[in-house]
Amino acid sequence: MSTVATVISTETPWWTGVPTKLIRKTTLIAASPDHLPVYTLTFAIPKDATFTGRAKPHSEVNIGLGDVVKMVIPNYKPKSYSMSALRDEEFDITLKVYPNGRASGFLDRLKVGEKINTFGVSANRTRNPGISVGIVAYGVGITEGLPVAKAELEKGDAKQVVLLWASRTSKDTFWSEDIASLTEKYPEKFKMVHILSREEREGCLHGRVNSTVLQQVFQPTDTEKARFLSIGTKEMMRMTDGYFAEINYRMPNHHLIPKNG
Repeated sequence: MSTVATVISTETPWWTGVPTKLIRKTTLIAASPDHLPVYTLTFAIPKDATFTGRAKPHSEVNIGLGDVVKMVIPNYKPKSYSMSALRDEEFDITLKVYPNGRASGFLDRLKVGEKINTFGVSANRTRNPGISVGIVAYGVGITEGLPVAKAELEKGDAKQVVLLWASRTSKDTFWSEDIASLTEKYPEKFKMVHILSREEREGCLHGRVNSTVLQQVFQPTDTEKARFLSIGTKEMMRMTDGYFAEINYRMPNHHLIPKNG
């Protein structure tokens, strides 16, 4: 009779992540009857951590290519968040806290000094550079949209970067100082456009994003070298791709960071 040895692997699965300490919590929009709260959570980059499988070190997350950090929510699943900033020893995620949201609720309850397991993941995208870059951010999608715009400006090959932020009201917006800083640093290259669906405000467009709005906001000098990115729900992004197609910008040819394959 043969004996079959059963080998049990003791290796920790790659999607478990590594303990990551919350070191700061900044309120961008306070909770109110009319507005859900938005916070920036700053975490220390784990030291001497080992990553396997698809997990990658936090320091190697490429914000400009849409890479994400996975927050491992206990008794739930790893939840993707865009890094809103990456520095030498720390990184930020910026999130809106939703009623009964399992992931956002857990992160909201996390106290400074406490830890959550996290890891970076590649978005499997490649940059498709152009001389004109247009970004459409829906609501809290600005937490990816503005960092990508900043990354494009820093690369230097785009002559124009225009960011369209669609919000309900001006009270749903934040990061005014960051936007002003980019505008001051790149006065000839960067343009920020707000469109508000539930408020008429001087200096802002009013209504919802459609092909007419996109044609009005994005006016590249060389249409062949124009690149675009939309950030929102999957339905919003599909809808926006359709609007771009209506004005003769078809994806993925004009996509700023198309998926590989």
